[in-house]
Amino acid sequence: MLIATITIGFLLVCITSFLALSGLKYDYETNFPAPIKEIQKLKQIQDFYIIDIMNYVNQKTDISSNENLMLNVWNEYKLLRKPKKNFLRQVKQFYQKKISKKSYTQMQEYRQYEFEEIQKVDRIIKTTNDLLTKLYHKKSKHYQEDIKILISLSVEINKAISNIVGLRLKISMLKNSTTNVFYKITLVVLMVFMFIVIFMTLFLSNLVLNYIKNTNQELEKAINQKTKELKEINRNLQKTIEHEVEQSRKKDQIMYQQARLAAMGEMIQNIAHQWRQPLNSLLILIQSFKIKFNSGKLDKHFIDTQTEDALRIAKNMSATIENFRNFFHLNKDKGEFSLAKAIQDSIKIVNPTLRQKNITVYTDIENDIQLYQHENVFTQVILNLIKNTYDAILEQNINNGVCEIGLNVKGTTAFISIKDNAGGVKSENINKIFEPYFTTKHKSVGTGIGLYMTKQIIERQMYGTISVSNSNWTSKISVESYYGAIFLIELPVKQNQQKDNHG
Repeated sequence: MLIATITIGFLLVCITSFLALSGLKYDYETNFPAPIKEIQKLKQIQDFYIIDIMNYVNQKTDISSNENLMLNVWNEYKLLRKPKKNFLRQVKQFYQKKISKKSYTQMQEYRQYEFEEIQKVDRIIKTTNDLLTKLYHKKSKHYQEDIKILISLSVEINKAISNIVGLRLKISMLKNSTTNVFYKITLVVLMVFMFIVIFMTLFLSNLVLNYIKNTNQELEKAINQKTKELKEINRNLQKTIEHEVEQSRKKDQIMYQQARLAAMGEMIQNIAHQWRQPLNSLLILIQSFKIKFNSGKLDKHFIDTQTEDALRIAKNMSATIENFRNFFHLNKDKGEFSLAKAIQDSIKIVNPTLRQKNITVYTDIENDIQLYQHENVFTQVILNLIKNTYDAILEQNINNGVCEIGLNVKGTTAFISIKDNAGGVKSENINKIFEPYFTTKHKSVGTGIGLYMTKQIIERQMYGTISVSNSNWTSKISVESYYGAIFLIELPVKQNQQKDNHG
């Protein structure tokens, strides 16, 4: 509002100043240079009728060239006196009507008289021209009378020109008077405009400042009130957040335990499956002792051979138990372990179950690295992803299932990929696959927390990322092409090797 008022005020001042200066310029151009030119041309015409006509009358000299020159000068004069359309002229005439009506009326009368005198001069010039032509060609029958007429016309035209000059002077004086009045009025208008602009600026500035002051006071009160409310909300929110964090922590612990219990159930099945064949072998060995004893063929060589086989079987069974014991051992302390060995040990745990379903696991270990982390936690990640592949292959009824686990360390990042040939994750599920309790399997088959816990372990405990995509891929081991899901884990090496900060 304030800026708009100031802008409009200055714009009006500028427009008024422009009109005033332009009017003064127009008055100067019309009252000074132009009248001088006009008077000079009228003087040339007077000289012709005073000097050249008298010379012709007295001495009979040829004045035809001077006559032509005089006619050209007269035509130029008429062009100068021809009214011209001009915006400033129209504006000034408007002001003259409004400001000085008397002067304007008088000026119009003088211009009318001037116009009549110019018409009179024009008629005399034409008459004189015809008379001179008649005299030049000696066609005059009354020579002396024509000479007297010529002299009379010269006197008359000089008188008319003098009248024109006098009228021009009067018009110029009226114009000058009007210009002075116009200047004074313009000066007053400018001063009034400037006063209005200054007054409105001060007035509106005061209004704006008072408004801003009052607004600031209201805002200060509102801010103080809102600050008190925010402090109270923050106190309540902090309590709520602490409660929710605690609930979330308990929920994660429960989910983690559920995941471990589910994994434990699967591992027990694997133990049972891995022990079934060795137990059968032990039963056969024990029965062979009885058969040999009954047949009397039990000798030292047989006993040594069978005992060696039994010890080897028992050792393998013990190694199986040790692998499972290491996995389920809740060690709160971190330790150094090989990524490649942890992957291989994870595969050994579930490989018998996978082979039973005709699922082949390939490993593409390009290089290895030691991490300082919870090995059993990382093992659970690999087992969860292998279990997901196992379920997907069975769900799609694929006869020859393939899973390839790759490890490649580049710079400060370890890349672990788990690929399968199960046809990939459905597009509507791919963004929800890591959500808790999300599963496409029957409740009796899956809990929907395996991949969720995998993501939590990778991101929160190992400071990495995990993603899934569907793509064609070629196995570096079998050199066969497949299409399926690709899980990619990226682990920052340095953050998983710092003993002081994370150990």
